Amino acid sequence: MLFLISLVIASAFVFLFKKPLKKHPYIFYAAAAVISYIVSAATLRGLPEFVNTYIIGMFSRGVMGTALWAVVMWTGALPNGSKSIKALMPVRGELSIIAAILTLGHNIGYGKTYFVRLFTDSARMTNEQIFASILTIAMLIIMIPLTVMSFPQVRKKMNAKLWKKIQRTAYLFYALIYVHVMTLFVPLAKLGRDGYFKSVLIYSVVFISYAVCRVRKWYILRKKPETRKILNAVCVSSFAVLAAFPCVNAGISTPHNTVHADNRTVYIAEIPTNTVTAPTKSEVSTEAPIVSIETSSETTVTQTMATTIASEEAEVSVTETTALTTTEISTQEEVTIEEETVTETGPATEMETVTEHEQVYVYKNGTYTAKAYGYDGDVEVTITIENDVITNITGNTYESDPWYFDEAYGPVASQILSSQSTDVDSVSGATYSSEAIMSAVAAALDSARS
Repeated sequence: MLFLISLVIASAFVFLFKKPLKKHPYIFYAAAAVISYIVSAATLRGLPEFVNTYIIGMFSRGVMGTALWAVVMWTGALPNGSKSIKALMPVRGELSIIAAILTLGHNIGYGKTYFVRLFTDSARMTNEQIFASILTIAMLIIMIPLTVMSFPQVRKKMNAKLWKKIQRTAYLFYALIYVHVMTLFVPLAKLGRDGYFKSVLIYSVVFISYAVCRVRKWYILRKKPETRKILNAVCVSSFAVLAAFPCVNAGISTPHNTVHADNRTVYIAEIPTNTVTAPTKSEVSTEAPIVSIETSSETTVTQTMATTIASEEAEVSVTETTALTTTEISTQEEVTIEEETVTETGPATEMETVTEHEQVYVYKNGTYTAKAYGYDGDVEVTITIENDVITNITGNTYESDPWYFDEAYGPVASQILSSQSTDVDSVSGATYSSEAIMSAVAAALDSARS
């Protein structure tokens, strides 16, 4: 739906500002550059979700740039002499420059993550992400020269035939935009993500209908058919078939087993009741053994018992002399001594006592917050620690698409709480967000060390 909203805004912008745009284009170029910088380089936090989704997201995700490209490409498919083409054609070059600037901002913002990973860590990217990144590079190679040649100063210095020949690569650029969007959106629509099937449908209608209408216009101008009924029927049928394929593919759901977090900003994953308290630095073990004795006559047995006191610093063995007395023991009879009389050796009559060490904890009690970088933005978690146990975790994300965090947060937080460890399994399809949650919890634990 965001693309549909952007199309409406882009169309309104063109018809409201076409005269100022033609007269003072550099003001609009500068405004587009400022917007691109804000959404690609600046960190915007604490904004309402509506603003992030429908205003910031419109530019950061490249939707407005794509909507302007749609206006530019449809201008070439409109009938010659129509009112629409007369209004749009004079500012087509200026619109393409603005669209290119907004598209560059989108690619810089996402490229800092995906281009870097493509060349340094592609093994951890999904096939869709790799293919989409390669498509983006190809589109930039086409778009940048076309944008430069759209400036009147450059166009005047070029040969007209060469300029027109190079401009025809724009058709390939438009096709790559559509393939790029379908590569990313169809898998998400198959997972049942809200709104993505509608987006696949809207993009397909806009781009495939453009392709059909552009071919129809070319055929009419070249062949000049006497009747257009058959041509129109072929165009309608072609559109229906071409548009149906991605939509049907997107409508085939894929089994999805991951658990959604209830609310990524306030969701608290409580520690399960069967969680074992984390080990402390000092533990004391004083288990007395059970002794079995075989004898053939009355015997007084003296046994030395070892009581081991375990601590983190050293192991100390304390040996006590224990007198075990048995009477009237039959031959080959097994005797289990349950009561022991402890006799001090030496002149002292006062018994020594072993004092247990006071418990020393690794982490300080309290709440601790830390951040880690996810798939294209920071993930922030806050943990609560009580007696070396993580009792709850809350999380939030500053990634452009919070869906990945929502997919990862519930399962990862639950695993961390149940195992009391950050070495847990990541969620398939949300690997970077999963690892960011683990890293943020680990960083919070480090800050809580005594």
